[in-house]
Amino acid sequence: MRNRLLGSSLIVAMGYALSRLLGLGRDIVITLNYGTSAELDAFRASFGIIDMVYLVVAGGALGSAFIPVFSEYLTAGERRRAWQLAHGVLTITAAGLLVACAAVAAFAEPLVRLSVGRGFDAATQRMTVDLLRLMLLQPMLLGIGALLKATLESHDRFTLPSIAASTYNLGIIIGALSAPWFGITGLVWGVNLGALGFIITQLPGLRGLGMLATWPRFADVPRVWWLFWPRLIGQSTWQINLIVIASLASLLGVGAVAANSIALQLMMVPHGLIALSIGTVLFPTLARQYAAERHDDIRATLTGAMRVVLFLALPLSTGLGLLASPIIRLMFERGAFDAQSTALTATAFGGYAVGLAAFALAEIVVRAFYAMHDTRTPVLIACGAVVVNITLGIWLTRAGYGLAGLGLAFSIANLAEAAALVAMLQRRIGGLGSTFWRSAGDSVAGAALVGVALIALQALALRTGLVGDGRGPENPWALLGWCALNGATGAAAYIGWSAWRGSPELAAVTERLRQRILRR
Repeated sequence: MRNRLLGSSLIVAMGYALSRLLGLGRDIVITLNYGTSAELDAFRASFGIIDMVYLVVAGGALGSAFIPVFSEYLTAGERRRAWQLAHGVLTITAAGLLVACAAVAAFAEPLVRLSVGRGFDAATQRMTVDLLRLMLLQPMLLGIGALLKATLESHDRFTLPSIAASTYNLGIIIGALSAPWFGITGLVWGVNLGALGFIITQLPGLRGLGMLATWPRFADVPRVWWLFWPRLIGQSTWQINLIVIASLASLLGVGAVAANSIALQLMMVPHGLIALSIGTVLFPTLARQYAAERHDDIRATLTGAMRVVLFLALPLSTGLGLLASPIIRLMFERGAFDAQSTALTATAFGGYAVGLAAFALAEIVVRAFYAMHDTRTPVLIACGAVVVNITLGIWLTRAGYGLAGLGLAFSIANLAEAAALVAMLQRRIGGLGSTFWRSAGDSVAGAALVGVALIALQALALRTGLVGDGRGPENPWALLGWCALNGATGAAAYIGWSAWRGSPELAAVTERLRQRILRR
């Protein structure tokens, strides 16, 4: 079972890798044209409200409620009833998105003025309102696409949903490339184009499933609703949290909102490759195991996934935190994105990197609760984490820590959330077992060793004059080599430690990669 999950996770991870690489390309093209300007501040700020509409009505909240019920009907052989449920949920979702988008369009000005644009001047607030209204097609299209994605994943079909995410990014890149002709408006229409592509890419997969053309059945929708509404509260709270972060960033000067958003998006790259890829595959498997009352299988599947996530995320968290400035320089510092933009973004990114492993682990544990039809426990814990994040964010920014304070507040809140989720999960499944804790301890020690190796390398480079400061060499090719040298040093230290400790995660990952290479 673990090898099958790992194999499917690698497929999804490759899809996420393509999507995240395109996402990085998207951000590079955007920053090349806009840097951390007021225009990009307005675009990023408007996205906060757009994401609120999408995530609350149809995003992860809908998928986490729909997949367990849909999978249960499929497992019981009630295929027609499952598809009737899907059509019913789609109808209600489309109607809800239409109403929500109309309300946002009507109240766009006060929404921007009182939330994401609180620190903007009048001209930037006006621009944010205009961009927000133009972008309201995106949540409508993505909401429908999210339900298609959940349906495919219920059948263990992960390839097209992964490709669809790349299609979305391609649309945004096209919009960003139109900047010389259409300015920031072209970027907005690129977002809408990408959202349309997100739907179109997945349609062939539904045909392959033999989708039944039936009338919607609304009688079963309340089952989804009872799983959905606690998640709705949690998703709303989470998005309010991001809006508050953007609002606090808007008070830190021009470019702070854009820099904070870029840093958060960059942190989501490893999170997507590790946590989302494994969690996407894990969720329908756990839902089927719970429906079949195979509780021992749930424990084995879940703890195995958690071990792999920590094994991969902990060293990355250490490395990204120590190399924030050269990584940002290498990726973005060109065109309108200057040294000041790098400094702003790297400051935020270093704070976010601290909590990467906790953020990734929480993603996996939350999926387990949802698969067991418990959406209340993780939502209550998430609400507490949001309160911690907002409180710390306000305090740290007022204390003068700026964007670093916002990133650090986010990380501390995620550490607290992950700890609480794991504690509750142990009570639910009867403990995680000594094997899990031994593996987690080895991963923490290995990540610490990575930190020691990178700090020693940087100290040696400074002493010998190889680099002048924490920004790395000035020459772009030398900077690329410097980042590669640090990455190779950290990887060698971690792999050597894991091999010496006899890590089963290292053996499983390398064996699966070897099999795929031989097969190709």
